[in-house]
Amino acid sequence: MVSAASTWKEAEESVLSCTTQIMNQAVDILRSKAITDNSYTFESKTIAGSSPGKHFRHVLDHLRILLDAIEEWKSSAPGLAARSRSNASATLSQPSGSESKKMLRVDYDSRINSKVPHLETCVAASLQEFERTVDRLCRIFEGSNGRLYAQPLRLCATTPLVVEMDSTVGRELWFCGLHAIHHYALARVILVKELGLKGIEEQFGVAPSTLVHREWRKASNRADVAHDVLAPEPKDELARNSSIKSSRSSRTASCSSRHSKGHSQSSRHGQVRCKL
Repeated sequence: MVSAASTWKEAEESVLSCTTQIMNQAVDILRSKAITDNSYTFESKTIAGSSPGKHFRHVLDHLRILLDAIEEWKSSAPGLAARSRSNASATLSQPSGSESKKMLRVDYDSRINSKVPHLETCVAASLQEFERTVDRLCRIFEGSNGRLYAQPLRLCATTPLVVEMDSTVGRELWFCGLHAIHHYALARVILVKELGLKGIEEQFGVAPSTLVHREWRKASNRADVAHDVLAPEPKDELARNSSIKSSRSSRTASCSSRHSKGHSQSSRHGQVRCKL
């Protein structure tokens, strides 16, 4: 049974751990040597305009934009960041005046390219950037104790009009994790289905909730099998005994019927002989 987080600290630790594990999926794949630079840059015939390298680079870009925004907000508004660290509930109030101008903002559509070259063409460069991003992610949240997770932010989106909406750091961290899974799955289609590569783990590109559900289902099936083997239900036993008794009664009734029928025929024959 899946349990719920009871505190911001517990929620932050869980989402941070999950996002870190998702990012490390790419680290493991890139370290495994299953992907070469040629396969990393292969242009998909199924997914137009994409390659595994482009999907991996896109994953890095999104998380980098979020982490850049957090670090910029911390440095430009140290007073607000300090108040956020000391009292997470205070950040739930509507900002006003100068605080509104210094509010944490995230815009994934800004498409600010990474300064790291060859991220979508070189496996080694991509691996180093994933490792650096995981370290950076853990460092930013170090000592937060759930306060950064609950920090409100303003999310900007191009729809094509530029609109803004309220969110939180925790919500956007979770989005980056799910966004990564989505692009891992697309990269997996290219690597496994189109290129036929081996050594790509089955869990690569699968959502955390799906993995939890699979484990829960396996555990449930094992419990059902163990219950059937070790402790048959009483109803089954009663039904089985009832069936046996019913079968015996039927055979007894059938024998009695045949015996009675034969006795009746003998009597009739005896009566006929007497009349003759």
